[in-house]
Amino acid sequence: MMRYKTVSMLIICTIVTMAGCAGMSYNAIFSSQARVLDEARGQIRAGNEQHACDLLQKVVNGEPVAGVTDEALFRLALLTLKDDGGKSLLRAQTLLERLSAKYPDSIWTRQSAQLLVQLSDIRSLRKRQRELNSLKDLNFSLTRDNRELRQSLERLKQFDLELEQRIKR
Repeated sequence: MMRYKTVSMLIICTIVTMAGCAGMSYNAIFSSQARVLDEARGQIRAGNEQHACDLLQKVVNGEPVAGVTDEALFRLALLTLKDDGGKSLLRAQTLLERLSAKYPDSIWTRQSAQLLVQLSDIRSLRKRQRELNSLKDLNFSLTRDNRELRQSLERLKQFDLELEQRIKR
């Protein structure tokens, strides 16, 4: 009986110790991610947005931590919008969709909701603009072909008239 209590106590102590270690590792991860996020905020304030993007990307790619990673996703999406590349809208939208999917209750998700709708609308408008430009090019080509066909038809009419006049002579 005494041995049973000793073994039980040993198991309980081991479980409690392991739980404490797990809690400490989460706190260490949270602390590390929070420090990187704070540094990124400082870089944004200093105007060094590229370095801030690198730091935020580090947080986003790291271990997910509620309250840290969600803010990093939001801020990174905003900074990504400043890129001049055509893929910046898609990248920002992807980051905000990830924020929405992984952190639905986050304040950053609520703040980004309207921006996500606007980005989706902009991408849709750009797609329609490309389609419109394509249709304009096609219309121009068809108009040119139509003009050439009309000219050919006029020449054929002229040849036909000339042929009739030669036959009558």
